[in-house]
Amino acid sequence: MPFDPKQRPPLDRVRDADLIILGSGASGLTAALTALLAGLRVVVLEKAPHFGGTTARSSGTAWVPNNRMMRNEGITGDDERAATYLEGLVGNRGPRRPWQAFLDTAPRMQADLADRAEIAFRPMPAAPDYRPEIDGAGSGWRPLEPLPFDGRKLGGYFDLLAPPIPELTVFGGMMVTRAEAGQLVHAEKSLRAMMLGARLTGRYVRDRLKYKRGTRLVMGNGLVARLLHEVLKRGGLVYEDVTVTGLNTDDGEAVTGVSYQRDGKAGALNAARGVVLAGGGYPSSQAWRARELPTPTPDHSPAAPFACGTTIELALAIGATLGAPGLDNGLWFPSSLRKRADGSLAVFPHIALDRAKPGGIIVNQRGRRFANEALSYHDFVRAMYAANDDEPCIPAWIIGDRRFLRRYGMGIIRPRTPFLKPYLADGYLKYGATVEELAAKIDVPAEELQKTIQRFNGFVRSGVDEDFSRGSTIYQRSNGDPAQEPNPCIGTVGETQLYAVELHPTPLGTSRGLSASIDGEVLRETGDPIPGLYVCGNDMQSCFAGEYPGAGAQIGMGMTFGWRVARCTADRT
Repeated sequence: MPFDPKQRPPLDRVRDADLIILGSGASGLTAALTALLAGLRVVVLEKAPHFGGTTARSSGTAWVPNNRMMRNEGITGDDERAATYLEGLVGNRGPRRPWQAFLDTAPRMQADLADRAEIAFRPMPAAPDYRPEIDGAGSGWRPLEPLPFDGRKLGGYFDLLAPPIPELTVFGGMMVTRAEAGQLVHAEKSLRAMMLGARLTGRYVRDRLKYKRGTRLVMGNGLVARLLHEVLKRGGLVYEDVTVTGLNTDDGEAVTGVSYQRDGKAGALNAARGVVLAGGGYPSSQAWRARELPTPTPDHSPAAPFACGTTIELALAIGATLGAPGLDNGLWFPSSLRKRADGSLAVFPHIALDRAKPGGIIVNQRGRRFANEALSYHDFVRAMYAANDDEPCIPAWIIGDRRFLRRYGMGIIRPRTPFLKPYLADGYLKYGATVEELAAKIDVPAEELQKTIQRFNGFVRSGVDEDFSRGSTIYQRSNGDPAQEPNPCIGTVGETQLYAVELHPTPLGTSRGLSASIDGEVLRETGDPIPGLYVCGNDMQSCFAGEYPGAGAQIGMGMTFGWRVARCTADRT
């Protein structure tokens, strides 16, 4: 029987549940599903008009060291190696107990949801950890990619699923995986790629006869859809457009439920076991960004627009406390900005498709390189802020010649894009026939930019970046071009027909959250738990203390502690 949101009981007729979950990203839905598997009655309340949160906009990758798929391939001892890695990565910036709980629990979470629900992932054998210079770093297998999901299984809930970032789709609504995108770029040269394109396009055309977008869901959209489907299948109730106005307590102590507004009506919902906060942190709140993130304060975020810290504020209002501040409290993407036709702003993350490719560089406002362009997105933005203390690096410019742009793309502009005029007309893309002309367009000193390009080009033959060691690790090289030798990340930057796109630091997530136990119990300043109040995802203090170990670290952490929270509440009577 197809799922139909019109058949839900009206929220104002639902009086109680065992567990109320605020937020519908991977963290919240994992908590919901795990609680349902334990036999609890679950209600999920989402503030936004769509389900999925920031997860729906993301790659959907989950970082799960020592996962079962690794062990099935004969890869053993990864639990010890991962512990060595996190000990070196986190160091004294945060306590060991939270990240050790993550390592102990993540493989169990993944196996449990695979065995008892259809939460399916596949390993990424060639996805190295982001800090391979640290002992214990993995060369692959720890990141897990969600399998594609047929959105038609959601019935009427498909239209309530948050769409992906439009610029990450094809034809404005067809989703493809990163591997598929890599193949489709070469469709004119490969019969296999051409057949893949024909198959995906055919499915998409059929979908558009009935749906607003494609129903083959991948990456974060696929993960959220799969979790939502499993929640619905087990009788979980999920409601969108709900503003929770307060946490209800028993004599100011135990949390007993929530008060809310929906459709202009006030209501209350009781929770026998507790309330779980899974609102996604505060990357989309200008006030929170100004208070918690470094200066210059980011003006934009690629995160879900409702990830504004409101669930954290609910907890603070009844005595909860934030964890210790980190280095910068952000989980970062370098992003470019472009106004869409509908007036909204595209905040496009430069993750791996251009920064590490040979033939491109990133310069500051003095026309100089300031960092290793092939660092992870998180570490690159940190490098932007660190270098900004000496010279203006925010915003910065990614620069490449015509060959670079055609071969690798640049931000929103895909490889082999035939028509650049719209991007030039609205200023997203800058062009200069010479170094001097481009320098004038982006307002950097021409002489310094010329020197920077010539010095970088001097590294091409040896493949050694004498300034920032670009392409010196397995992670960096994995994002380069293997056809470029001797260093897949270093190639000649042409001095004619040059293009540039402006880059800004943008938080995808935040790492400073509510202080909590390893079971997600929200703590008071005294260290005592607030009975009945739990937290997971980016509302929770990061177990990695703001560090970013590898692809999918946020989702892996969120799902793991969502699972722990639900198990904790289910075990209590």
